[in-house]
Amino acid sequence: MLKSFVVPSSDIPGYSSIYRHPDYKSGTFNGKFADITTLYEVFKAQVKNHPKENFLGARAYNPETSTFGDYEWLTTTDVDEMIDDYGSGLDQLFAKHAPDMNEETGQQPLGIFSINRPEWVLTELTAFRSCRYSVGVSDAGGLEASEFYIRCSELEVLVCSMDKIPRILERITHTPRLKVIISMDKLDCSKPTPSTQAFSARTTEALRSKAAFLNIVLTDIAQVIEMGRAKPTEPTPPKPSTYCTLSFSSGSTGTQKGVLITHGAFAAASRAGYLNLQQRSVCHLSFMSISHIFDRYVIYTFMHDVIHIGFSSGVDELLLSDMQALRPTVLVTTPQLLSSVYSKVAEATVEAKGVVGLLSRFALKSKLGRFSSGRGFKHALWDRLIFGKIAQLFGGNIRLVISGAVSLTPELHNFFRAALSCNVVQGYGQTESIASGLIQRTDDISTGNIGIPSPGIDIRLRSIPDMGYVATDHPCPRGEIMIRGEGIFSGYYKAPEKTAEAMDGEWLATGDIAQLNPDGTLKTIDRMGNIIRTALSIYVELEPLEMVYSTHRLVDSMLIHGSLHAYDLIAIVVPRSETFVPWAQNIVGNKDAELVELCKDDRVADAMAEELRAFGSSAKAPSPAVIGAVHLEPRAFGQVDRELLTISRKLRRFKIVQHYDAEIAGLYQKLGNAIDLQIEPSGSS
Repeated sequence: MLKSFVVPSSDIPGYSSIYRHPDYKSGTFNGKFADITTLYEVFKAQVKNHPKENFLGARAYNPETSTFGDYEWLTTTDVDEMIDDYGSGLDQLFAKHAPDMNEETGQQPLGIFSINRPEWVLTELTAFRSCRYSVGVSDAGGLEASEFYIRCSELEVLVCSMDKIPRILERITHTPRLKVIISMDKLDCSKPTPSTQAFSARTTEALRSKAAFLNIVLTDIAQVIEMGRAKPTEPTPPKPSTYCTLSFSSGSTGTQKGVLITHGAFAAASRAGYLNLQQRSVCHLSFMSISHIFDRYVIYTFMHDVIHIGFSSGVDELLLSDMQALRPTVLVTTPQLLSSVYSKVAEATVEAKGVVGLLSRFALKSKLGRFSSGRGFKHALWDRLIFGKIAQLFGGNIRLVISGAVSLTPELHNFFRAALSCNVVQGYGQTESIASGLIQRTDDISTGNIGIPSPGIDIRLRSIPDMGYVATDHPCPRGEIMIRGEGIFSGYYKAPEKTAEAMDGEWLATGDIAQLNPDGTLKTIDRMGNIIRTALSIYVELEPLEMVYSTHRLVDSMLIHGSLHAYDLIAIVVPRSETFVPWAQNIVGNKDAELVELCKDDRVADAMAEELRAFGSSAKAPSPAVIGAVHLEPRAFGQVDRELLTISRKLRRFKIVQHYDAEIAGLYQKLGNAIDLQIEPSGSS
């Protein structure tokens, strides 16, 4: 039985048939929430229907010990009242210091620059009150990246955490249009936060003086709220056709582009998400970069019912502590995080030696058989003895896991279904499709696919004959994923030629290659510009291969590279220090050798390459090509250079290859393969 609905007689030359959600065969989804057409209306419905619910929460911070405590909350009513005062104050600041509309959009942009925290969502909702649109600014790609966002979007007003202000003022010539900076933290430091640790009343006074000298208005949210409370203004709510955000694409395959999204499109995407997932009273931990689209898509999706949004502390090492403090009900994550956790817990369970490993593997097999036969995800004995401890790492209250970005391996997918005693669903989307497109149904326990079209979304495949993928392939049509529906971006900011490249008529061309499975689900199999061919004419899909190897107990993360001029693959490997160091010390025969020294030792690198070759064979890696040589990098890619990762923590592949140009050339020479390493960034976001 097909899980998707096939639109009759919809195939045309070069394209597959059109596929839709089986419950929405007409391609529309009028009905529940159809009267809610903007994100501001989504929030206002939350206030009306759930006025006293905890809404935005953050962990209490103790500046004396630099530790985090329990979550403290603002209710929906609290936030609604703050938005009115905050919005009135912003109206006055814009009117006085930045009155002009953006020529491209006809609206005023409001920049937001901080880690995930309540003030981020508060500020975005406040922008909506006065028909402004948000611009998420991130420095995950380095200082120049954040300046690029501010400069490219022509921001004049920026709301940011206090720790960002000194750098902005120091380099104000790089953001020449900026006129107003609003600190999320009180400038008098009367309420300490992690962002104010390096500040005092004296240093903030120096910031004020410097801002005044540069003709920059510097204030804080508390002062803006007081301004608005003293002189209220009337709201000017948005329409479906007005913009709600300018969100930058991830940049994993090339230059980042500003993606313009309307309220109507975002509201449609979030409504489709809610109708698909049907999760009531959700507690969500916001930890993936909120300036990127995925986390905000999740927030507005679950805002159609009760949602409690707890923000992470912003410290990677405390993420599991945040989960245990919040106890979220839905975990929205990426395969990278699950792989990282798996590499830690698997060594003590399913990959352990002796009785513990034997028992853990039997328990895993038992649980997989249980939910495959429709008897549910829980098992009284195995959850108490083995898997309950893993579930507690995530707070012990997870009832659904949603994974985006690259695909999960079937082994990882099923392991976390068993470990967390709930379903794990995969989805697919891009910034241009507002993180929506396809997702597995919550009752689907298959693996190796990205599900079916969301409500109101049409999906078809476009033949790419140059790559050998055609929509008439039998029994599984293959081609580029094309998306059509209400929840699609309006275009790239000031880049009409790029917009034209991304569209095929009314269809969004994603750049991702998929095959249509016999059951009506889709499986991503390739990426245009993200696949390589070796000298043996073996085509290697890089991201799935990296996902498999990143589950190895010695590996934290890695980048795999290959070439037409080489028979084997090479890899840049960031080791997992706690397991790698003792393993490598045994190889060199020195119990005192440290991580950096071990990574430079050729004997260790050669042994790691052997480990990966053996692991790839045993793990049934999705490519017959083998890793012939590795370079060991003791630092995480983001620590080496923040520009090596996207804001959604994906590898910026062409940047990494450029950074390790010499090391990659050396690895190929070691294999007896000298190659030309000129890299041309290509592909869409």
